[in-house]
Amino acid sequence: MSEQNQPKSMMIVSQDYMDQPTFGMIPVTNDCPFVEVVFLPNTQQLAVMSKTTKETFHFFSRLDDNGDPIPAKRRVETRAPYKQERKLINTFYEYYLKDAKDIRQFLDLFAINPDSNLVDTFMKK
Repeated sequence: MSEQNQPKSMMIVSQDYMDQPTFGMIPVTNDCPFVEVVFLPNTQQLAVMSKTTKETFHFFSRLDDNGDPIPAKRRVETRAPYKQERKLINTFYEYYLKDAKDIRQFLDLFAINPDSNLVDTFMKK
C-alpha cells in the first residue's frame, strides 16, 4: 500500500503508561486499521494494537455465584491463590516497532499530526 493511498487515520496524543508520561495514537476515523498505539518509554518501542483479532487461551479466576474469586483449597506459592479456569477469548494482534526509523515511518503514514512535539520529547535520539 503506497503512502498516497493510505489515509491518515490516527492522532498523536499525550497519555500515561504504567504511571509514566508518554505519547500514544488514537483512531480518528472508523476505517483506521488499529485500535490503539502506545509508545513504551522504558523500552523505546511502539506497541501497535490491530483491529484484527485472534482466539487465544487465557487464565481467569473462577468466580462464585456472587462474582467473588473462589480461593484455592491448597495454597502453593508458585500458583495463584484462587482457582483458575482457562477460557478461549478474542484478543487483538499486537506489533512492536523497535527501530526509531520504523517508528517515524509509522507515524508519518498514519498520524494526522506526525510532527507533534510529544514524539521528540519521549523518543531518545
